[in-house]
Amino acid sequence: MANEPIDDIIGWSVGQAAWRQDCLRRLATTDELAEDDLDELLAIIKAEAGLAVAEAPPAPVPFAKEHFGGSKQAPITLKGIANVEGVNRLADKASLNFCPDALTIVYGRNGSGKSGFVRILRTACRTRIENTTTLKVLADVYGSGDGVQSADIIVDAGAGDEAISWAAGMPAAPQLMQVSVFDTASAQLYVDSGNQIRFLPFGLALLHRLNAVCLELKRKLEAEQAIAAGNKIQLSAVMFSPVRDTAAQRFAASVNAKTTDEQIEEAAKFTEANDARIDEIGTLLSSGSTAKTDLATFLSWVAAVAGECGEALTSLSDEALDALTVLRDKAIAARDIAKLAAGDLFDDEPLKGVGSESWRQLWVAARDFSVAEAYPGQDFPVTGAEDDPAACVLCQQPLLPEGAERMKRFRDYMEDALDKAASVAEQALVEAKLALPALAKLRADDFTERLEQVRSRDASLADTLLAFQKAASERIEDAAARLDGSERKVVSELVSPLTGMQTLAAKLTADKEALAAAEDTEGRDRLAVEKAALEDLKVLAANKAKLVTHRDLMLLNTAYAKAIASVATTGITKRANELIDTHLTTAVVTRFEKERNEFDIGHLKINLTRKSGQTVAAFQTDPGTTLTKVASQILSEGEQRALALAGFLTEVALTDGSGAIIVDDPVSSLDRDRSARVAARIAREAKERQVVVFTHDIVFFNELCQAADAVGIEPVTIAVFSDGDAAGKVDPAGMAWKGLNVAKRIGYIKNKSASLPKLRATSPADYEFEVKGLYGRLRDAYERVVEEVIFSDIVRRGSDVIQTQMLRYVTLPDDLAIRFHDGMTKANTHSHDNPASDTVMVPKPDEFEADLKALEVLVADFKQAKNAVEAARPGMKPKR
Repeated sequence: MANEPIDDIIGWSVGQAAWRQDCLRRLATTDELAEDDLDELLAIIKAEAGLAVAEAPPAPVPFAKEHFGGSKQAPITLKGIANVEGVNRLADKASLNFCPDALTIVYGRNGSGKSGFVRILRTACRTRIENTTTLKVLADVYGSGDGVQSADIIVDAGAGDEAISWAAGMPAAPQLMQVSVFDTASAQLYVDSGNQIRFLPFGLALLHRLNAVCLELKRKLEAEQAIAAGNKIQLSAVMFSPVRDTAAQRFAASVNAKTTDEQIEEAAKFTEANDARIDEIGTLLSSGSTAKTDLATFLSWVAAVAGECGEALTSLSDEALDALTVLRDKAIAARDIAKLAAGDLFDDEPLKGVGSESWRQLWVAARDFSVAEAYPGQDFPVTGAEDDPAACVLCQQPLLPEGAERMKRFRDYMEDALDKAASVAEQALVEAKLALPALAKLRADDFTERLEQVRSRDASLADTLLAFQKAASERIEDAAARLDGSERKVVSELVSPLTGMQTLAAKLTADKEALAAAEDTEGRDRLAVEKAALEDLKVLAANKAKLVTHRDLMLLNTAYAKAIASVATTGITKRANELIDTHLTTAVVTRFEKERNEFDIGHLKINLTRKSGQTVAAFQTDPGTTLTKVASQILSEGEQRALALAGFLTEVALTDGSGAIIVDDPVSSLDRDRSARVAARIAREAKERQVVVFTHDIVFFNELCQAADAVGIEPVTIAVFSDGDAAGKVDPAGMAWKGLNVAKRIGYIKNKSASLPKLRATSPADYEFEVKGLYGRLRDAYERVVEEVIFSDIVRRGSDVIQTQMLRYVTLPDDLAIRFHDGMTKANTHSHDNPASDTVMVPKPDEFEADLKALEVLVADFKQAKNAVEAARPGMKPKR
């Protein structure tokens, strides 16, 4: 379709033109058009504009209350990361599994690979970071660096586990945009740039979604407009060359959506008389001196070409070409005879080839050297006397009698009639080639231009002349090939154009004489104006259908313009901003204040304000001073981290459809008091949504575990580590020992002691080593019981928080104290280095099992004793 003329692509059929024009005019000016007429009109417009005619759209349904469903999107669950390839130093196929409904804590020391996993998540999920350099994920810069960084993000959207492929630099998957990531790089943005509520609650999002729909409609309408009308309006305009002020050009420029068919018909009337008048005026105007000179030049060219044609007809005829072949054959035969004679004469000579072309050239060169330089004035060859031989001009040795005789025989041969006849025949070939016609005019660069002048007067003659020129050129090449003895060319027949050329020359002569007689130039300007007007009218008449197309496209373009104007978003945007300011701004500011108080930074003069002129729900931090525009220049690093966490939690709390949150190193630069506050806040958030925390701080890890326990959730803990080969390896043993509470320590010891019976039966020495280590772990557990169970975590190691309200749960009955002392003593005994005299027997597996069970029962009895004491107090309920 792109190669078809514009008239064929967008032209209108004559039978429907009036109806279509009427429909378009009503649509563009009044919007009053019957539905059937509109449907048919649009179908015709699309078909003739090259657009696919789609099926009729479904009938629109008015909004009803049931269309405005729930206010929350169903969040996805982040199940883990798998099949990591090429990311930092992370091990190939590294993976992490996350708790699907509460809290996951990933612990690892510096350089253990936590940041690699976080970098994957922040590029795959939602983050405030937009800088592509910051988001760039590197390979192992100390390794090969080859390959693509990739991984699978495992999610569950309600239909089971689904692996979403991730690769560095690819756009984030829509599902993962519900997952929010907080890390050090994004923290700076929350401090200085504020918040962006990217997914509004459903009610507030409606107008923004309507805005998006209108923008999409506008985009599609503009795209359709560009295809159906667009630059086709310009393409359908009638083009004139040259551009000048004539009635036809003025009318073409004035055509618009309101131009009628009658006006176009009247303006584009052109008759045969008008066409004849153009030719008549052209003849009159061409009578100027330049025209006469051009005509004389052209006439001279025609005469010269006619002469060349006559010459070619003679010298390039079939007979003439055959004669050249005969001439070549004669020369070859004469030379062959001369060679035979040479062969008979010189068969006994030492060297073969006497009489050949190369030998003859040698003889001529030797003769020229002898006459000109060696022996000037003496006939060649100079042989000298018997007692005084001459020197040979080639070897410069004295010519002995035999050599002198040979040179005389050579001379006699070269002067022989046969050789002379062959030379004459060969010279005739040279002269015949030089005599081939040059056809200077027929083969000149301006031949094509001159041919068009012939064509303008006699198209048939121009075709004949072009064919003659082609055939003559072929025959010249064939003639040269015949004379050279090279491969001959296929030639075309010579069809004589002489009669036509002579007729044209006679007519040109008559025109030249007529122009010379027309010396009166009065009124030439008036004639030129008249001729220009008629020429442009002829162009306008030839493009009458194009004028109709142009008018109809302008009508269609006007209709599209009205439709595009109807989806303008200015009013929608204004109302959307009003609703956000009314219903969301207060909620954001209030929530932000609440989150700040959670981290004990409510005293800071940093506030949130709505960004002006925004079409999205964006809020900026206000540092509360004119001395700076960024809060990071005012706050300490710890205050910045606390403020960033407050902003992050505000954003995810008010964002519709937020799923899991990923928090990396949340307590960087925080003091221990705020660290505990962050742990408590994250634990409460984990009651509402899935939370994954990455940390290297073992104290914060314990605080977070205790905070989770306080709100009734059991966190899933993961320990990652690195070695000389790679990072991001998951410790199968679980969390580091010092990060485990009493219950998990007892569970760990149980798992490790299960193999003791078998080990004792196979290697007593290995058994003794293993059981001694387990008694050491048992002793550690007893020590943790003091902190966690007996003193109810009132004072924790590594934390300066003292929970004095827990004092009322502290109780130490004598029997429990004795049992604690006995158990601790036995653990110490069997974990310390004992005398070599073997006075302390190694406990058997069942004895160790009993000692472990004793600690487990002791912990349960302590809790029961605490509850009994609490229950004995008036109005108190036991602590669960």
